[in-house]
Amino acid sequence: MKKTTLAIGIFAVLGVAYVGTAWHTGNMIENNIDNELVQITNKINQTQNDFTFNIIKSNYGKNIFSTKLHLTITASLQNATGDDAQPKTLFSDDVTIHHGPFPIAALAKGSFAPKMAWLEYEMSEQTNPTLWKLAGNQPFITGHAGISYGEYITVKLASKAIKVTQNEVPFFPRIDSALELGEGKYTFGSYTTGSDISTKIEIDKILLTYPASFNSKPVSVVINKFVMDEKNVLNDVTNTVDGSFSSSVDSIIYGQQNLGYGSIDIDFKGLDKHLFTNQLGIGYPDSDDTEQKHYINFSLNKLNWHNPAGDINLNLFFSMSDIDSTAIDEADYDKIDSLKLKLEAPFDVLAYTSAQIENPNSNTVTPEQIAKANQNLQMMSAFFISSSQYFTSSNGKTKGIYSDISLTKDSDEVNVNGKKVTKEEFFEQL
Repeated sequence: MKKTTLAIGIFAVLGVAYVGTAWHTGNMIENNIDNELVQITNKINQTQNDFTFNIIKSNYGKNIFSTKLHLTITASLQNATGDDAQPKTLFSDDVTIHHGPFPIAALAKGSFAPKMAWLEYEMSEQTNPTLWKLAGNQPFITGHAGISYGEYITVKLASKAIKVTQNEVPFFPRIDSALELGEGKYTFGSYTTGSDISTKIEIDKILLTYPASFNSKPVSVVINKFVMDEKNVLNDVTNTVDGSFSSSVDSIIYGQQNLGYGSIDIDFKGLDKHLFTNQLGIGYPDSDDTEQKHYINFSLNKLNWHNPAGDINLNLFFSMSDIDSTAIDEADYDKIDSLKLKLEAPFDVLAYTSAQIENPNSNTVTPEQIAKANQNLQMMSAFFISSSQYFTSSNGKTKGIYSDISLTKDSDEVNVNGKKVTKEEFFEQL
């Protein structure tokens, strides 16, 4: 009897503690949500100069284990007049935020780490009737977002397969144009400050059908199993970004031709954060220390394309020290610690792809078509290769476009395709 009473008492205490923690978390969300929405809005507006975005919450209702509200996101074109200046609604829907520390909705998704908040979303028919219909009268986008007590946000979205034609999108150039998207998975992560950003995208299929010329039959381009994975970590001391980028496709089909498959893999350290702010739209915060010297390390670990004739490969490694700006000029050449470049692009592989593109309505190419494409490529590249010291037309075994360059800081010479040239001569021809 005493053991039963003790057990009941323990569960009662845990229950009260959980309810209290959930209620406290709800208060934290309520007290901070306005400030968080302002920060998110400012962050979006700082990353581009074309639109002004606004996020508005309404119908806010807090319960013990969840909070319900309505979110509206609008965008207006900057420096516009008349109707173009009127805000356009991009999103307007009800949202439910489940309170931590262990939201039941998160546990149901197999996420057991403590979280301050968990949000689940399904696009409604009212939000976008066209996408609802294209997705088979069901939500086009579903997903969830979790916020840890350390204020790290993880967003996971999934999209249904759809096919878009001129019936749904009137601005398509011709009635026989079409866009088809397979099922997609999208994962985003970041601290609320905008640092430590990660992105992963997986799309089963991307199909675009378009007329190759005005009088020709439409040609389809299909990308199967597109995957992209990117990570960026801000270094607050040097105001630089370390990260990685990789992407791959299982195949690209052009007409009836399978062009092959490929992948790219990149690592980098010490890249100036303004490169990401201006070009990638990440929008890292500015700082007063813009002259902080840092170290750059860029590695193209692999760029590969494979077809039945073989492989095209490109590798690059590049490192520099004492860099204090986004631009690199002649004065910075002596700061290069290491440079290695290797390109292997056999004409047989290039010609095979060229012949495929020229004959999209066949699923194979003939030896005669490949030979013709090979001859054309060699003629086109002859002048380009002969006028540059960086490339050669053979690796000793097969003909193609090749480059093999190696440079180190402790040597006054550069190895270029088996020959040695002075650094001065090498950089003069850049």
